[in-house]
Amino acid sequence: VEVNAETDFVGKNEKFVDFVKGVAATVAAANPADLDALMECKYNGADLTVLQQQQEMVLVIGENIKVRRFARFEGGVCVPYVHAGGKIGVLVNLETDLPAEKVEEAGKDVAMQIAALNPRFWDKAQVTQEVLDEEKKIMMAQMENDPKMASKPEQVREKIVLGKLNKFYTENCLLQQEFVKDGDLTVEKYLASAAKALGGTITFKDAVRFEKGEGIEKKQENFAEEIASMVKG
Repeated sequence: VEVNAETDFVGKNEKFVDFVKGVAATVAAANPADLDALMECKYNGADLTVLQQQQEMVLVIGENIKVRRFARFEGGVCVPYVHAGGKIGVLVNLETDLPAEKVEEAGKDVAMQIAALNPRFWDKAQVTQEVLDEEKKIMMAQMENDPKMASKPEQVREKIVLGKLNKFYTENCLLQQEFVKDGDLTVEKYLASAAKALGGTITFKDAVRFEKGEGIEKKQENFAEEIASMVKG
């Protein structure tokens, strides 16, 4: 879950942290369809709704607090990871025949990779032809503007682009990325290796990455225009 407060100071407040944990527990137990449904759910262990509990927290802490978004996976093993004091949160969902506690380390390693590198896709199979065509177009344009490359035959340039597209996968797709803790492995191979060592199977199913304030449009004040309007007034 992402719950926003106005200051980092409140973000470390014990009451605020407990409230966030309660919201997460409510999501896990109630499985609400969306944010509006969540706000009408009974807050975990209380008679109040999540919305009412949020309002109570605003009064207690004296600062605006807002539940912004949440994600929930059904089935599999979910491994959470919070990075940089709550600035980034990742939830990884794994499919496995092993006990949950045995795959937590592997799940956390993958979550840390997602937090640090923020891949555009989980797997190269998710990359659409439209995305590839756009990347190819950009690469071809770059070569045409490079005197050394522009003179090469088109067939040669096509092969170079193909090689660069393979690199695109390794840079932008989680499972094909170089595993940050061991550059000799991709993330996919790391999971296979961890599963083999544990005597079972581990398959990456899905993940969600929340970065604090992501997608919130920040109001840009143009002070020159503001002063000019005051002078005219």
